[in-house]
Amino acid sequence: IMETEPEITTEDLASIQDVLGTATTSFSSSGAARSTNVSVGASKINGRVLMPGEVLSGYECLQPFTSANGYKGAASYANGQVVDSIGGGVCQVSTTLYNAALQAELEIVERQNHSMIVTYVDPSRDAAIAGTYKDLKITNNYSTPIYIEAYTSGRKLTFTCYGQETRPANREVEYISETISRTDPGAPIERVNNSLAPGTRRRVSSGHVGIKSRLWKVVKVDGVETERTLLNTDTYNASKAVYE
Repeated sequence: IMETEPEITTEDLASIQDVLGTATTSFSSSGAARSTNVSVGASKINGRVLMPGEVLSGYECLQPFTSANGYKGAASYANGQVVDSIGGGVCQVSTTLYNAALQAELEIVERQNHSMIVTYVDPSRDAAIAGTYKDLKITNNYSTPIYIEAYTSGRKLTFTCYGQETRPANREVEYISETISRTDPGAPIERVNNSLAPGTRRRVSSGHVGIKSRLWKVVKVDGVETERTLLNTDTYNASKAVYE
């Protein structure tokens, strides 16, 4: 297998001068392992340059999800439950990149929501990574290169897309999350664990409200709405809390 670096000219690099879109999410409630995974995942995308027409795959950038690749075991979603897995938390990396790409109006080739709601972005603004069947793919639809910066600081993750701004200054883009319905998860599940000390009650998994939502792209020119486009319609499953 031969790998060749893309040919980027000095003229190409000179065009990367404007902030096209940026997004920040917080992981302040995350433990040490998940925080490590967020930082490691961000470092694997930071500094990438997308040439015109080139596609970035979140999964290809972030995998393999192994200890050897810098990841640790942390909470993630699987089959409607919260479980520990190597690389748990990298979906926050793809989600933050997704929101920066939306602001930059890059072309979203592929995006799927999580099975259950996440707390670091509004409904329908998330982007899950799960093997090759849930991926975030972004195309550079500009005629000039895009540079992607990613970093963590103060328990926050920031993605910024740089390039050459060609959009009119009087044009504004906004993304609106709309919750259509909610489903209560119901009473928690309680199960006996004889290995616990008598009288102990431990939460194994927190409950999640089920939500159906959609995401709108709203374009305004001189403050007047000129376009409203439906981007996503998503269903997030409800799940009961589990106690032992």
